[in-house]
Amino acid sequence: MMRKILVLNIFPTVFPPTSGGTLRYFHIYNELSHFYDITLLSQTNSKKGKVIKYSSSFREYKAERDPLYSQIRQKLLNAASGYELPLIMYLELANYPALYKNYFEKLYQTSDIIIHETPYLLDYDFHFNKDQKPRIYNSHNHDYSLAKQIWKDEKAREYLPRLYEAEQRLTSHADLIYATSAAEREEFIKDYRLDPQKIMLAPNGINPDEWLPRRKKPAGRPKALFIGANYPPNTQAVKFIIEHLADKCRDIDFIIAGGCCRPFQELKKNNVKLLGRVQHKKKLKLFAEADIAINPMFSGAGVNLKTLEFLSAGIPLFSTLCGVRGLELINRKHYIHAEAQDFADKLNQFSGSHKFLEEMAACGQKHINSRYSWRSIAKKIHNDIEEIFSV
Repeated sequence: MMRKILVLNIFPTVFPPTSGGTLRYFHIYNELSHFYDITLLSQTNSKKGKVIKYSSSFREYKAERDPLYSQIRQKLLNAASGYELPLIMYLELANYPALYKNYFEKLYQTSDIIIHETPYLLDYDFHFNKDQKPRIYNSHNHDYSLAKQIWKDEKAREYLPRLYEAEQRLTSHADLIYATSAAEREEFIKDYRLDPQKIMLAPNGINPDEWLPRRKKPAGRPKALFIGANYPPNTQAVKFIIEHLADKCRDIDFIIAGGCCRPFQELKKNNVKLLGRVQHKKKLKLFAEADIAINPMFSGAGVNLKTLEFLSAGIPLFSTLCGVRGLELINRKHYIHAEAQDFADKLNQFSGSHKFLEEMAACGQKHINSRYSWRSIAKKIHNDIEEIFSV
């Protein structure tokens, strides 16, 4: 009989997943559902909850917005805004008899293993460190470190000690922790004084077989693609593309897709096209038609999923070091390294070097596809979990 896993997360997945966290969230557990009976318990903004069945051993409970939401939001109105507000809401709601706690308690009873994707929901798990069920922290990022880096709102930053305490408690008492890169693994060990033996790697991954064949010959002006969710490091990158790259690279058309377009909807620039959110089929088409991919990321944590996808699809990539963090890529072998001061120059210099870019992209594609398939990542997680039960 399959062991039952309950997974707690602050956002729901979408099917098919198209960006960042939803890709990791869906694919890891979809693959693990070959070994375990998996239930995802996610938060939504919807007024109605629902259960989605992905397979006989994989489902997701999407909890509706809490009746206390408006009351807590009003209380926090002067404490945070924008990106930080919903994250602080999750910390605050844990102090109340929140609806999510009811969902958790019901599903907890029949679960053998509890996985936390984030420290924000730790206090909804009121059996934590009080029972015998294994706990796993499958981190998307070192959340405290990321928040310290990107939270701008001064009132929101007053919650940083609380987030630190939650992540410290989660890492200290979890039976198993996953980091997305070796660098983040070292950060966890150092910041929370952890036993290195219980921290494993579960990098972000890709499905190498899903990409459409790429257009072989350039057609007209080079098309440079960027895609990302509405998330501060992504909107910072879009701002850089619009304000710096577009004017200095007049012969390149910049195609930007995803929720990161939202703050720039009024923009009118001849060589910048903002597509907004795109369906999965459209995304695959964009990847097949792009001549180059750009990833001017200047902040963030964990392994960047768009980097994995660009390279896996065989698109020549121009990226900052932050954009390729944790992937052991070599400049001009797997991608072209560029930072803020020389990004435009690198694009102008290399965007017409088709043969060189093609060979480099093939090398980057091989590097990623041989190491980062979701299937192989999930298989390793399965082996690690089984070791817990064999002790």
